[in-house]
Amino acid sequence: MIQVTKEDSKYPFSKGILARSLSITGLTLDEIYEIVREINKKIEEENQKTISSKKIKKMVRRELLNRGNKEEEKFYRVSRKIRYLDKPLLILIGGGAGVGKSTIASELGVRLGINRIIGSDTIREIMREMLPYEVAPALHESSFMTDKVIGAPFVKNRLIYGFDQQVRLVNVGLKAVIGRGLKEGLNTIVNGVHLVPGYLDLEGEKKGYIFQYVLNVPDQEEHEERFKMRAEGSHRDPDRYIEKMDKIKMIQNYCIEQAATRDARVLTNSDMKSTIRKIIIDIINELEPVVNDE
Repeated sequence: MIQVTKEDSKYPFSKGILARSLSITGLTLDEIYEIVREINKKIEEENQKTISSKKIKKMVRRELLNRGNKEEEKFYRVSRKIRYLDKPLLILIGGGAGVGKSTIASELGVRLGINRIIGSDTIREIMREMLPYEVAPALHESSFMTDKVIGAPFVKNRLIYGFDQQVRLVNVGLKAVIGRGLKEGLNTIVNGVHLVPGYLDLEGEKKGYIFQYVLNVPDQEEHEERFKMRAEGSHRDPDRYIEKMDKIKMIQNYCIEQAATRDARVLTNSDMKSTIRKIIIDIINELEPVVNDE
């Protein structure tokens, strides 16, 4: 059995682990395993019992370039350095209900090797237990139902006013969690409707590489279809969301308006693979100058 050496450790060569490391490239599974088989063949031809992980990475990069996959080689090369960055990576993904935030966050986590994925609704649930309804009623309603708890009679847009209150409260918790992660050097992905550009004050945070996005959907028909799809295998009633589509759309438009006045990119999430690729291109292009070649 071939052993891979890395610093003072040693472990068996695994085609599965090598294939997983290539997922960042966006190549198809067939293409990935074709490369893995070729690398495995070359290692066996050397007829050595041990090989360094650094040499394997160089072999992979050479194989990608030989196949004309220049951009994919860059993805692979830079992504292998993400865990060793001088500052942690922070990716913020916002947008209204049903635009695909959780799905994109999960897939990005797999591609980039980031295990720390936080949903803003989780923060809201925790804060609900700490702050009773009488103290913070906006925390106790869904984002698109916050107009129910607004007592101010002269507010022009009760939904946006209530949503604004909820976002401000949740962002107190988000800032604490994100700040702790940056302090400890943890790569993190945060997703949720509460990640509205301009609310989370990170201007003073120079401790991380920060990327912020707001997802959008191409049209209402597809938006409704997504609620039906995500209801499969869960207890969520799609009709509850579809019936409130006007309110959900109002919040979505508000998020996009805020993104337009801040340094946040709006991505129309019509195709998951395309959206993920755009985000990865952004990240890799910015990080490439700060990572050292092996």
